[in-house]
Amino acid sequence: MRSRLAAVAALVVAVGLTGACAGVEGGGVSSSEPSSVAPSGRSLSPIPPPTLPPTKVGPSEPSDYIAGDTIGGRVVKGGSGPCYAVVNDDNQRFALHNDSGLTLEEGTYITAKVAPLRAKIDCGEGIPYALVSFKRL
Repeated sequence: MRSRLAAVAALVVAVGLTGACAGVEGGGVSSSEPSSVAPSGRSLSPIPPPTLPPTKVGPSEPSDYIAGDTIGGRVVKGGSGPCYAVVNDDNQRFALHNDSGLTLEEGTYITAKVAPLRAKIDCGEGIPYALVSFKRL
């Protein structure tokens, strides 16, 4: 009886190996042709998977950018005016003019509402603006 069981077991193993080899030749996993059937047996979708959009390329806005007529930064030339200077986080310098007697202390951080200068006034190095108002931070 034991010899019969051993013979049956050997036959089952041999048939299994032969079937596995036949599967490779018949277009199984090792085929070089692309297959439209997933390993699970389901068909693959003809629609490509979603992808991320391309990244934004180009200069970014300054970290302290405030849209419109407002600038922000550290006062590097202060006093009672009429000329002041402010430098923002990107090292951009603004030459500000105000003849109403405002006092700005050097080293303080401000946001300032500015406007174009109406007259050609030289307040030193920087982008020239008229200082309309400011707020200490």
